[in-house]
Amino acid sequence: MAQKPGTPNNISMPIIGETDGLQDQVQLDQVRIFFGHATGNMVSMATGGVLIGTVLFSGGVTPANIGLWGVVLMATASFVWLLERHVQRVGLTSENCQTFMRMRIALGSLVALTYGMTAFFMPGTSSHSEHAILVMIMSTVVTMGALGYAVIPAYYLLINAACVLPFTVRFLYQYVAAQDSFYLMMLGISVAWQVMVLRKAHTASQTAIKGIVLNRQLQHEVQEHLHTKESMRHMAMHDELTGLPNRRYFEQTFVRILSQAQRGDDAFGLLSIDLNDFKPVNDTHGHAVGDALLKIVAARLRDATRASDFCARMGGDEFVAICTGIKSTADLTDITRKLKIECSRPYVPEGVEVKTSASIGWALYPQDGDNLTRLMACADTRMYEDKQTIKARQKV
Repeated sequence: MAQKPGTPNNISMPIIGETDGLQDQVQLDQVRIFFGHATGNMVSMATGGVLIGTVLFSGGVTPANIGLWGVVLMATASFVWLLERHVQRVGLTSENCQTFMRMRIALGSLVALTYGMTAFFMPGTSSHSEHAILVMIMSTVVTMGALGYAVIPAYYLLINAACVLPFTVRFLYQYVAAQDSFYLMMLGISVAWQVMVLRKAHTASQTAIKGIVLNRQLQHEVQEHLHTKESMRHMAMHDELTGLPNRRYFEQTFVRILSQAQRGDDAFGLLSIDLNDFKPVNDTHGHAVGDALLKIVAARLRDATRASDFCARMGGDEFVAICTGIKSTADLTDITRKLKIECSRPYVPEGVEVKTSASIGWALYPQDGDNLTRLMACADTRMYEDKQTIKARQKV
């Protein structure tokens, strides 16, 4: 390939505050779990409606009133179903999850309130058993809501209030009006049950939310570990000054390209590149200018080589390039000519104009060698011949 080169403090604030990104992700996870549990609730709502309607009918509520109540219940439940279908279609994101969650909480609370308001539907002639059955149904609804939606405490608290408060008011009224101790007893049982459920829900909520937060923290730690590992690998395989692959990376890449060439009976070229008169640049202008010059040379090599070529810095002012897809020495000669032109253009590192050029030697696999040592020796020999030629021209 070319080298172009924290846990929550309480359940009301179930989000850690390390970063805004992590907070958004935890919120998104909570809402996704919430909607995952909520999917398919139409059957449960319809079943609850049938049970409550049966009790109301047994208690003497007229079919017309039961029908009206059922229409309100199913209309509200239908809105819940439509919202869930919409969420499935558009998906949950950090941007929309809070809006969808508030809508779902509001609709779910309306369904629960529709259940709870049946406390006022029962006529005074209804028996104790019918009130007891309704309380059992409401307690079941609250318990399922508390344990099933522990990741969103606000939801199960609203469900609890919507289902239980109407019965609490009705039982208090019945007790005061009729002095019937049964209603006081039912009130006490209902309150005691809700306290137990809410305590369990509180524990389940803390555990669920903490699990979400810890899972996200673990994912972040894994990502950071992978990023650190990749950064260390990059540092180990690249030259710190120029950003080009280093000698180690070059040797590994050569082994891979050689193996591919042997399997496919292909040819590739190896270029040995050395700057001319680099030492005088350091001696005259200092190492800062020399380092800046090396960066410019590296950039030009990256730009001048093909997408399939591999460039590396071996050290000092020495560079190499592996050219794949080579068919003949003429191909290598063309690449060499292009590189020499690029490297001979004027340089102005750190605002200082310097003149240098590059001596380049080449070797072709398999004609000039079948391993790294032989190919490098051949390329270096030709590079030194090119350097001598350039020096001879300069003397003329």
